[in-house]
Amino acid sequence: MSQLAYALESQPSLQQQAVILCRQQDLVPFSGVAARFAEYAIALFYLPGETVELYGLSHIDPVTKAPVMAHGLLGETKGEFYVAAPLHKQQYRLSDGQCLSDSALTLQVFKVQLLDGQVYLLPPTEY
Repeated sequence: MSQLAYALESQPSLQQQAVILCRQQDLVPFSGVAARFAEYAIALFYLPGETVELYGLSHIDPVTKAPVMAHGLLGETKGEFYVAAPLHKQQYRLSDGQCLSDSALTLQVFKVQLLDGQVYLLPPTEY
């Protein structure tokens, strides 16, 4: 089951500082949740108890351009977690968004963090 969270419109732009996307309780363990901030559609994947517990990738499937990635199935291969696109089943690593079967396909990666019960979208490190 996926949910949709919306960051507050009054929060600063993505380039300036961290923004709150949603609360930790809005996340679904071992599943995806769709969030939106400005023009960004973000799929949040929550893996409680893992070394990295939260990943943020584009919610837009690069093949179909449909906003469906948060609905994909999570899996693990060779010690790395991935999400399988719900429509055509391409598998994308959560760590870097790279497609495991087609090197030409990638998902945008968003820096996200869990802190004090909130999910933060962090500003990009490159401009």
